[in-house]
Amino acid sequence: MENKVKGKSSSEMKKELMSYEVKRWQESRGKFVEFDIKTMNKYKGYYDEIAEINPVPEGEEEGMGVDQLEEPFISLGLAFSREDVNHLIQCVDDDGSGKIEFNEFLRIIHNKSKKKSKGKNNENIKNFFKQLTSNGFQGLNNFSFKTVMFILRRQNILKTFVGKTEADKIEGEKTLKAYATMLEQKKKK
Repeated sequence: MENKVKGKSSSEMKKELMSYEVKRWQESRGKFVEFDIKTMNKYKGYYDEIAEINPVPEGEEEGMGVDQLEEPFISLGLAFSREDVNHLIQCVDDDGSGKIEFNEFLRIIHNKSKKKSKGKNNENIKNFFKQLTSNGFQGLNNFSFKTVMFILRRQNILKTFVGKTEADKIEGEKTLKAYATMLEQKKKK
């Protein structure tokens, strides 16, 4: 029987470490890396913070499922229903567990799906995280992910009423309706 640390076997941990070392080696030699180590560490922090918003219950498989990603993605206008979030997960979930690990989360962020996306596009997610790591939100990247989520959700919803353009108002209204629907569904549970 293999020893486990944080629910991961030693072989899984070795695989993660090797992946990290390969990226570090590539970066040090100026080779193409999807994410540099600094950005990848930021993404790991976001992954961990998102997982804390709605933690996985004790005894359940590690990773983030619809329950963990629904509120952040809908709040930010990156998805508009539980089904949208589930679809994003299915597009990158290699083992079919319904949960995504950090490497699969990176594929959502980088818009790299191994499965067909049925015409749905997560380019907005890629752009959101790119802005978040490059200070595109005017200093919000210094706050916790949860705080950023609250601030941007409010901004999106306010667009419904005070958006500068009709497109802003429509986007805000979509986020408001999606968020209200999500809250109603959670109330029924």
